[in-house]
Amino acid sequence: MPPSLQNELFSKWSSAFDSARHKLLAIKRQEGFEEVKRKGITIDKEVSRRLYLEFCEGEPKVSVNHRLIDGKIEAYEMPLDPHSAVQGELTYIIRSWSSRLRVHGEMDIIVGTRSVYRPDICVRPLNRHQPQSLRAVNSSGNPYPTLVVEIGNTESLNSLHELAEKYFSQRTTIQIYLAIKLYPPRRNNTFALLAVLYLRNNQNPTTPVVVKSFGTAPLSNHSRIYLQSIVRDEFITGVGFGGAPCAGADIGKYQLAIPTNLLFNDVPGGVPGDVPNNFIVNLWSLQDAILNN
Repeated sequence: MPPSLQNELFSKWSSAFDSARHKLLAIKRQEGFEEVKRKGITIDKEVSRRLYLEFCEGEPKVSVNHRLIDGKIEAYEMPLDPHSAVQGELTYIIRSWSSRLRVHGEMDIIVGTRSVYRPDICVRPLNRHQPQSLRAVNSSGNPYPTLVVEIGNTESLNSLHELAEKYFSQRTTIQIYLAIKLYPPRRNNTFALLAVLYLRNNQNPTTPVVVKSFGTAPLSNHSRIYLQSIVRDEFITGVGFGGAPCAGADIGKYQLAIPTNLLFNDVPGGVPGDVPNNFIVNLWSLQDAILNN
């Protein structure tokens, strides 16, 4: 594509992202069907991975989160206060785990021939085997992270769930995917929160191994029904599912275990000797980050 046409196209995308921002801000959120099934906003279709990455690497400031899904550019999230509060708190938790882990913010990750995702948090161990250039995470040539985190505020539960398939595609070496869904406040100022954990070594990697409700209110019926369609009831626990309230830092049911053998996958020597079997995410601290934002 001639540079003049490419510049014109990129300018068109930037305008479309600005329009998407206004549309996302205008959403009147209520906890129901839309929080489960809301679709992203299409910016363009039939876009090559190369062209999309060129835009991302030289893009002006884009105020919405976006990704390339099978050649379609989609805007899906506004990084407003609840989103950034959880992102910041979770980054702080992960950084405390080990000096042998590197924690990154948003990073373009190639997940397929025509797909590029940009998770909110990426975690990669030091000295992970260097990939061949055609199997690198992006143009940096670096290895893939072993853990990726997506935080969905306006992004729907279904959208977060569907990301698992490509995060665990044959193109990547990602081992762990953690999705956090934030629901809008209710009239009494309570709110639902949900953590969904996926592991590559699960028999079916796109089926979550942990589904944990940890807000100050239970999930809506729409979310319950959706979750029951993707995972067996016994894997859904927490607030509203027979669990105690998530009302303090030391409640065992709200300590989410992240297996370190997967975090340190493909590292010479494996898991360091002084590292436990699991690192812990205290889910109450994420709830507290929103309450005291």
